[in-house]
Amino acid sequence: MLQHAAHPGEVLKEELDELGITAAELARQIEVPPNRLSQIINGKRAVTGDTALRLGHWFKTDPQFWMNLQAQFELVTAQKAQGENIQALPTRAVQERSVITYQVMD
Repeated sequence: MLQHAAHPGEVLKEELDELGITAAELARQIEVPPNRLSQIINGKRAVTGDTALRLGHWFKTDPQFWMNLQAQFELVTAQKAQGENIQALPTRAVQERSVITYQVMD
């Protein structure tokens, strides 16, 4: 697992700086409260599905990009906080079994 993952807010800030646009202006354009984006940029708030859809639309990226950044950040954070404790937990007994699959229904 990765040792470091950027919070989506770090990526968002870099993109806004490069484009010369403020978080407040982006918030106005994507119709969210300005504090939502400032909290994300400051690492105090997670990217939600709604925010990912709006950022994806504005940046012309897949919303999943923003969700993946959030998920990766959370996994790395959890690994750092609880990884050793979790590794000490028991695992299920090994047995012949088919692979677990999950299919998203449209």
